[in-house]
Amino acid sequence: MRIIYLLLALITFNLSSQEIKRVDSEKSFINYTGKHFLHKWSAENKNISGLIQINGESISNIGIVAKVSDFKSGNSNLDSNSLRVLDALQFPNVIFKSTAVNQEDGQIIFEGTMNFHGIEKEFSILARVTKLNEIIRLSGEFIVSLTDFLVERPSLLTRKIDDEINLEFDLYFN
Repeated sequence: MRIIYLLLALITFNLSSQEIKRVDSEKSFINYTGKHFLHKWSAENKNISGLIQINGESISNIGIVAKVSDFKSGNSNLDSNSLRVLDALQFPNVIFKSTAVNQEDGQIIFEGTMNFHGIEKEFSILARVTKLNEIIRLSGEFIVSLTDFLVERPSLLTRKIDDEINLEFDLYFN
């Protein structure tokens, strides 16, 4: 179902000379890291859906969907608390759709909208591009503010977790 939404978003463009590549979920991941003054933690999602649209030699569009419940830290208590804090039943997906793509010198900047926790925010995401035969790899990282997405930050010993979450991605498309 997620792929259908992405396809519909990408189909709004003329596809006559364009190619669509799909995320290889066997190789791809999105990881997040959060901090509290007592410790830091991370969780990884290896069940990502997404498409890129290629026009000639350049990426012209991208759409990515990741389920909140698919982020796993290795600690079931942390994972269940994260699902509760992020209202995963009400807002099950994180979605990024590009609105503009600028590519040069092995790097690409995706301008677009991220929908997370029921809020849409504009983002500019820098990625490194690597082409290996027919496979395209996009990797990079960026910061997300929890308060920008109206996520109530939990407290431990009267101090809330840090507002900024670091997101790292390594996406393979074929």
